[in-house]
This record gives sequence, structure tokens and C-alpha cells, in this order.
Amino acid sequence: MSTTAYYKKLDKSEFDSVINIINKGGIIIYPTETIWAIGCKSTIKKSVLKVYELKKRSHNMPFINLLDHSNNLSKYINHINFKVIDIEQEPNFPPTIIYPNCKKEYSFLSNDLNEISFRVTPVPELKKIIKSINSPLISTSANLSGDSFPKTIDNISSSILNAVDVIINFDVKSSGKPSSVIKINKDQIEYLRK
Repeated sequence: MSTTAYYKKLDKSEFDSVINIINKGGIIIYPTETIWAIGCKSTIKKSVLKVYELKKRSHNMPFINLLDHSNNLSKYINHINFKVIDIEQEPNFPPTIIYPNCKKEYSFLSNDLNEISFRVTPVPELKKIIKSINSPLISTSANLSGDSFPKTIDNISSSILNAVDVIINFDVKSSGKPSSVIKINKDQIEYLRK
């Protein structure tokens, strides 16, 4: 497989090419507000399974799904209590939130308890990609499972870089650490990682 790398702001033609690759099941590496990530279109099960293989990660450890806006949560989750999700947060570094009641058609994105995790990205480039693919974007650290989180593109192993379809490298202020994680359980908020 040949990897295409974009190391600048994408022009319209390049952006359309990236969207086409993602919509056809392609795997991408990209920067986030936290760490570098591997992703794909969340609604393409075959692509999600490829990401598990690439990371050598157990299927019982579901990935984070990036959204462009919390209004889209109801497409993937049954019975959302929007009062609970109005959680105080740092706007540039939002938490990952684990929700109960994943819709059946997206069960391949949930854990054994039917929970699914989402984070609303503040990154404009990622919001644009998510909106264009009309789906969440898988977001998991761009490393083999158990290895250190990649804070920069230079920290990503060549085996991972060479195994994806596209590498996108645009300027993002990254924290260099994974997002905080909050779990919603019976309309109560539980902090799993701060």
C-alpha cells in the first residue's frame, strides 16, 4: 500500500481526495488536540477492524469516536439525557465521554456493556472532515497497543506510518497527553481519567 502524506493545509482538491479515501474505507493518521491519532470512518465496520489489527489491540477495548458537534450524538445513542452531557469543560481540550445505550447498528463500536465513547473535537480541520464524511471519525493513539502515546509525528513508528492510506499534518495545539475520560452511568458522572 502506498501512503499519501499532506504536510500543510489541504487545498480543495487534496481535501476532496482525503474525503474520498476515508469514504472508501481508508485509514488515516492525523493530529488532534490531545495526541496523534489513527482513524477511519466510524460507520465502516471493516475499516474499524483494520485499525484494531494495525494497533494489535483487543476488540473489547473500543475506540473513541470524534464528532463535530454534540447534536449528532442521538444518531448513535438511544435515550440521551442532554442535561447530563452539559459538563463543564476546557473548550480547547474537551473530555471523552462514555455513554450508555449505543444503538444496535453501531454495536461494533461499543463495549460489552453497550457503552460507546465520543469526544467533540475543537479542531476546525477535523470538524470539516467529520462533517464531510457524515460520520464520526475513529480516534485512537497512533501507536501499537501498550506503547507510548505519540506526542508528535516523529514519535510514530514507521510500521504504523507505512500501513495507512493518508497522513495529514496540519497545525494543531496538542496537549501531548490523552483526553480526560468521563463515564455516564445511570445519569451520574464518573471521572475515569482526569
